[in-house]
Amino acid sequence: MIPEKNKNIYPLTRKNVRAVLNFYFQFPDGDIEWLFDQKELSINQIEFIARQVSDNITYFSGHIPNGLTTSNLMQYGFDALSNPEINWRGSNSRLNIAKGFNELVMNNPDMSFRNN
Repeated sequence: MIPEKNKNIYPLTRKNVRAVLNFYFQFPDGDIEWLFDQKELSINQIEFIARQVSDNITYFSGHIPNGLTTSNLMQYGFDALSNPEINWRGSNSRLNIAKGFNELVMNNPDMSFRNN
């Protein structure tokens, strides 16, 4: 679903991650260190997740009235778009929001993102 890690052209640096987050989000960061420290995703995969979350921010606004932080939004995106559902963690509400977001992205009529 997300771009292949080996198709990345930019290095995974704190500066590049920060640039992606600043481009897509105008929310408080929250506890964002996990995203800077993770090594599972490349910068193009982080950008893909950030773009999908940003493009669907009204979905999150409707389901998360309090707690719209960059960290929280990216964690939903990380779980829904790059993690197998069996590995998702959190409350039933959190799991349902992640599942709904995954379905929203998967059912997007614009299929171009699937081949990035």
